[in-house]
Amino acid sequence: MIHIIYDATVLLNMTKKDSTRSGIFFCVKNVYDELVKNPNVSLSLYFAPEHILSAMEFMNVYAKDFPCINIFPKHSLLLCINRFFWKVHTKIFAHKYLRLPFSLGIVLSQDAIRFFYKDKYRKELVQNSQVFFSPAKEIPKSIRSYTNLKFFTILHDAIPLLSDYMGRIEVRNHKRLIRSFGDRDFFFPNSRQTESDFEKFCPYVNSATSWVVPHAASPEIRQVSDSGCIAEVKKKYGIPDEKRYVFSLCTLEPRKNLFRAVNAFCEFVKKNEIHDLVWVLGGGHWEAFFKEMDKRNIQWNPSIVIRTGYIDDEDRAALYSGAEWFVYTSRYEGFGVPPLEAMQCGCPVVTSNNSSLPEVVGDAGIMIDWDSDEQHIEAYEKYYFNEKMRKEYGVKGLERSKQFSWRKTVDKMVSLMSVKCSC
Repeated sequence: MIHIIYDATVLLNMTKKDSTRSGIFFCVKNVYDELVKNPNVSLSLYFAPEHILSAMEFMNVYAKDFPCINIFPKHSLLLCINRFFWKVHTKIFAHKYLRLPFSLGIVLSQDAIRFFYKDKYRKELVQNSQVFFSPAKEIPKSIRSYTNLKFFTILHDAIPLLSDYMGRIEVRNHKRLIRSFGDRDFFFPNSRQTESDFEKFCPYVNSATSWVVPHAASPEIRQVSDSGCIAEVKKKYGIPDEKRYVFSLCTLEPRKNLFRAVNAFCEFVKKNEIHDLVWVLGGGHWEAFFKEMDKRNIQWNPSIVIRTGYIDDEDRAALYSGAEWFVYTSRYEGFGVPPLEAMQCGCPVVTSNNSSLPEVVGDAGIMIDWDSDEQHIEAYEKYYFNEKMRKEYGVKGLERSKQFSWRKTVDKMVSLMSVKCSC
């Protein structure tokens, strides 16, 4: 039995249905779900202290059976002040300028909470544990002071360190993460590409401390064969019943290459005089996307591009399953879960042939150069005009997806932790 403290801070987004539930959120959740079920693990939870209010609610609803190493104060003026700011901020959120002072109040009160509670832990739990496991974030200095612990971190990608189009916050966070590593740290990069990238920036990531452990799609994402269910979901998201559709699901980060992919689709439709196919954009912030399309003078047809907004978890499988094919031609990916989700639903995929995507897709999809309009159009034509090819790649994708499993992933992580802790 190995005693693990798991940083569950990201799980506090459990009740939200917005962009905070990103790929990292689903990774953290799926790892948590498998750790809970693993008979070889004794699990305790950790939460960043500035989120104590949300953590208390989470423990009461989702994790009553698991100990938490944080000490939750029963009465605290700071918590009352923070709760007040949140309550007012929520009520007046629609008023842009009126909410600003309360936003500042939230930030300042959370900073104060973090300062006063940064080392308030149930020390007997920490001292009896062997591992602090971070699935996403920097391990706090107050935890690193415990010499009985070894530290394991999932490495998702080094994208902010490799590119010039990410925000300063992401770059700063990655640099701070790397600076925090030391002699007791071990790593689980999600792909060979991610491992190789981190090795360039951090000497602590090497063959003796790092093991590639691929991620997986959520087990709830599986092929939907019920045409009635697919029709209902199409109606929910405004997809015309008589239209077939191509699906994409991603953020508006420039590296996702969405402007090129959509523009090539519009060219493909125009070139081949197609009238029965639309592109479905899964995700949010699409007003900004279309403004940028116009700013770039990209000629696009709004009648064939449908914005869904945020897609509920329970609808993703049906949207993948009903699509003619799925497009994910990023400039760069640390792993790339959406193509794997699509394959797990039997949906043919078009992806880029770079970074980690070949590790995920293998020969189960059409892979192209991310910066080639011509190759995008050719890939769309292959799938549109060849039903047999679509079916073949759908079957290949299903078979390929069986190689990935969160249970296998977490079992391997736990096994490696056990070996290192017994050394």
